Amino acid sequence: MSGRVYYGWYVVAGLFLVLTISSGLGFYNLSVYMNVLAAEKGFSVSSLSIAVSIFFIVGGVAGMWVAALLNRFDVRLIMVSGALLAGLALGSTGWASSLWQLYGLYVLFGFGNSAVSIVTSTTLVTRWFPGKERSVALSVASTGLSMGGVLITPLSARFFADFGLETVMPWLGVVFFAVIVPVAVLVIRPHPVAATGAGAATPLTQGWLFSAAVRSRFFPLVTLAYVLCMASQVGSIAHLYNRAEGEVGYAVAATAVQVLTVMSILCRLLGGVLATRIPIRWFTLGNLLGQGAGLALIATAESPAGILIGAGVFGATVGNLLMLHPLLLAEAFGVRDYPRIFSLSNALTTIGVAGGPALLGFLYDFQGYGFAYMTAALLSVGASLVMLAAGAVPDGEVNN
Repeated sequence: MSGRVYYGWYVVAGLFLVLTISSGLGFYNLSVYMNVLAAEKGFSVSSLSIAVSIFFIVGGVAGMWVAALLNRFDVRLIMVSGALLAGLALGSTGWASSLWQLYGLYVLFGFGNSAVSIVTSTTLVTRWFPGKERSVALSVASTGLSMGGVLITPLSARFFADFGLETVMPWLGVVFFAVIVPVAVLVIRPHPVAATGAGAATPLTQGWLFSAAVRSRFFPLVTLAYVLCMASQVGSIAHLYNRAEGEVGYAVAATAVQVLTVMSILCRLLGGVLATRIPIRWFTLGNLLGQGAGLALIATAESPAGILIGAGVFGATVGNLLMLHPLLLAEAFGVRDYPRIFSLSNALTTIGVAGGPALLGFLYDFQGYGFAYMTAALLSVGASLVMLAAGAVPDGEVNN
């Protein structure tokens, strides 16, 4: 019996695939959809940017609704329903003939995608892995977020170029549904009891109540730190290609994006191991300062080497900071109301996710990319100071 693989690792493998699809066809493909919709439908880039913002905002808000459902219904039912809704909306996008139709479909897509994305995945990992292995499990599962951009986005861009919007979009919707649903039904289990019939590794009633957690000092300050962190991070990623292309040319710019992605994947996996050996609060602070250092290097770089080194340092922190947000809250408040606690914090960080690209664009227009990226670096430093002010991580075992 002791030689058998713990079933939680099968859940992690399933979540890796689910997140690869949801992020690849969602987050990373949004710029591809924007480009092809502008070219083939004649929509303006500014109006399509609103659709992207709608997707992020709806996803963040819907995550709180998904969190409430996770405590009432089998996660598999939630995932299947979300995949169906997202697949139908995504597949229909190619036929949208007006902005209002497009915005409505992005609302549905954001809503459905939230059921198979980060709130669901981190809740499952938190339930299945109560101890030190949680960070390793989450690092493996969440690497699917990056793999979606590496594997799916280039392929879909090629398909759009070869076959066109109205041909490809329905197939992307089918892929979204056809991959996620079998994984949800055949692999995912809501918690150890559902898979083995034995006692759960961590009782689902253990931990803080939602009302007590949100009134603590730790929750609002960690959330504020992540608003600043995500504004800095997402804004800088969105403008990295343009910053590098303007300074050192398109070839180095493309390489810089690849360096960032590869470093994000590798260092997230390494970070999952390091988080078992380093106090999670200090590890988070180190990554926030590292993000600031990478952005400062990009801000001041005048050579290809400088851009690539900055992108590498920045990329080394990107995956870890995404992983550490749910880990911090799970360690602090336990599993009892984790879905609601994390989903609220995640929804609030959407302010940073949605506002970061616009902020750096405004700062670029005002004073250039050097000034914009140095401001982003200072936002990361500010996030580290707020995280420091949050104090020690609370005891997640407290039952309020």
